[in-house]
Amino acid sequence: MNDVTVKFEQAKSKLICKIEGDFDAYHSAEIKKTIKEQLEKSKDTKIVLDMSNVPYIDSAGLGTMVSLLKDARNLQKELVLASLRQNVKRIFEMTRLDKVFKIVDIPEEA
Repeated sequence: MNDVTVKFEQAKSKLICKIEGDFDAYHSAEIKKTIKEQLEKSKDTKIVLDMSNVPYIDSAGLGTMVSLLKDARNLQKELVLASLRQNVKRIFEMTRLDKVFKIVDIPEEA
């Protein structure tokens, strides 16, 4: 089982959150807790989740994403997804979540 890491870096006027590893039932609670803490602490109004190193996401991961999106909106912040791999992007399209999230090709576009 691969561990998941979440790293944060400050870009101008936005917080970039790099997730590495499978975003699945085993890891989603931990990922959510880490990102939610940053959402609440950060002064930035835009949070970009860099998903370039997420090879796999399951329904638990998607649920976590939706939950984080709600948290961000409650805090008047924008959550943007960046650099989704083709297979992950396809899951967002199949579940129509690509209509719910703002998805960009690279973090710089957010």
